Amino acid sequence: MKKKFFHNIGPLFGIFLVAMAIWILHHELRAYHFHDIARHLRELPAHRLLLALAFTTLSYFILTGYDTLALRYIRHPLGYARTALASFIGYAFSNNIGFSAIAGASVRYRLYLAWGLSAIETTKVVIFASLTLWIGFCTIGGIILLFEPMLDFKALHLPFASVHPLGRRNEERRKDGG
Repeated sequence: MKKKFFHNIGPLFGIFLVAMAIWILHHELRAYHFHDIARHLRELPAHRLLLALAFTTLSYFILTGYDTLALRYIRHPLGYARTALASFIGYAFSNNIGFSAIAGASVRYRLYLAWGLSAIETTKVVIFASLTLWIGFCTIGGIILLFEPMLDFKALHLPFASVHPLGRRNEERRKDGG
């Protein structure tokens, strides 16, 4: 009885998450009507919708590269179709649900385990993909700050409007000898 309960908890948790997502979407979108959204979509130029679709497709294609590189790193190559499927589904869940360490990783775990990877190898793939993604974010952030050091930090909703307070604090520490 206990074993059956734990066997069914995963699918039940998945159904719970889907139900919560539907409830949250309903709650957040209650002020909008489907006909208004459809009308606004029809007002958008077709080339913009196609461009958005093309960039979304390109983005997910690039994201499959993280898993491909990770699988090469652990020396357990899979066919690109399998890698792309696991990557696409994993990123679709983690990007849309959130909790990327849980949602995307659990999808990858189930798929990669079925395709012959061990739990340790799957963990290495997830960590490698996450680290390379964040290294990319930090690199792009650094490049942006090189070319535009005086960004408008108000858009980030931080408790300061520029990086000047950070610089002043470091300058004060240097003067104090610390």
